[in-house]
Amino acid sequence: MLATLFATALSAKLALAVTPHTGINSRSEASARPFQLGVWTINPKMDRQKPLAALDPAGFVVNSGVLVGAFSDEWVGGMPLATRRVQWWIEAKSTLTAPPGSFGGSVVLGFRDGKLIRVDALSGKKLWTSDLDSFTERPMLLNGTTLYIVTAAQVLYAIDFQSGKTLWVYDGGFPEGLSIRAAARPVAFDNKVIFGTASGELIAVSADSGKLAWRFNPAYSTARFHDYVGEMVVRSGKLIVARYDGLVAAIDLTGSARNVLWQEKLPSITSSAYRGDKYFVGALNGDVYSLDPDNAGKHIWRQMTGTAVTSLIVGERDVFAAGAGGRITALDSNSGKISWFDRLGSAIAGSPLIYEDTLYFTTGIKSLYAYRIR
Repeated sequence: MLATLFATALSAKLALAVTPHTGINSRSEASARPFQLGVWTINPKMDRQKPLAALDPAGFVVNSGVLVGAFSDEWVGGMPLATRRVQWWIEAKSTLTAPPGSFGGSVVLGFRDGKLIRVDALSGKKLWTSDLDSFTERPMLLNGTTLYIVTAAQVLYAIDFQSGKTLWVYDGGFPEGLSIRAAARPVAFDNKVIFGTASGELIAVSADSGKLAWRFNPAYSTARFHDYVGEMVVRSGKLIVARYDGLVAAIDLTGSARNVLWQEKLPSITSSAYRGDKYFVGALNGDVYSLDPDNAGKHIWRQMTGTAVTSLIVGERDVFAAGAGGRITALDSNSGKISWFDRLGSAIAGSPLIYEDTLYFTTGIKSLYAYRIR
């Protein structure tokens, strides 16, 4: 009886947590902000308090029309975007640290205590739980029926996606110094899994056994951070990478030895994304670059956004740059011209989302901003 009353009360509380904000910012910037569909408060208590140190490194994901992520430090839930009412929730023993992995009709959640939980996106039913040596902050890779996870200790796990059983583990060596949060997702190529380390090295291991195939550092830099950021991409036998120290490079994967085909040195890079034969790079100084990876990294365009870029996501026609201080800048992917921009007034948490024809951003205080994209 008490459990039923608790569940009823919690359901009502979480349903109230997704009521929309009232009013739209009337600053002079409003004319540069078309397509905003609305703003919804996911956690009313946090919205009222507006803590300055609010942090949500994991963010949210949309699977089967359900927004999945941490609605508070204690609860992870699923909210259908059509109803904006929480449909299910599970108690979180620790905070989410990794972007939820969306695969088929399920979502994999990574927690600070090193636990991985796979849940059904529609019902929230737990399908399996697995334990890692430490937490992960990187996006996850599903290749075939194997899930690949890189932990903060730079240990690569191969996990059977159906059962959650660990198939093998490869230790890439504990980071010698500090590393940035949310480094690049590993990639698969030629039956190998490739991931980057905080020292700037690339490591490839056998996808079947986890045995080392090769290690390679494409360039030395005296910068403090050498982590790979954004999106690593394999294209025509070339691995395209971007590092925080400013290196953008293409590495030949087809030969017996690794070889740098071309490289560019830009200001400190914070994010990258690939789409439509273009590699987009966001920098700490607020610049966004469009590069041609098939033409020695030739610069197609460069645009200033006015604030440090924290993440990039690419739509059909625009590149959306999330920036420090909650600024969003939409750039035409062909020309780099600014299509529109907005300021959310709170730090953007996790990576932006595109679902159907809508762009979503979440903030550290659990507000969800939605934009219609062209």
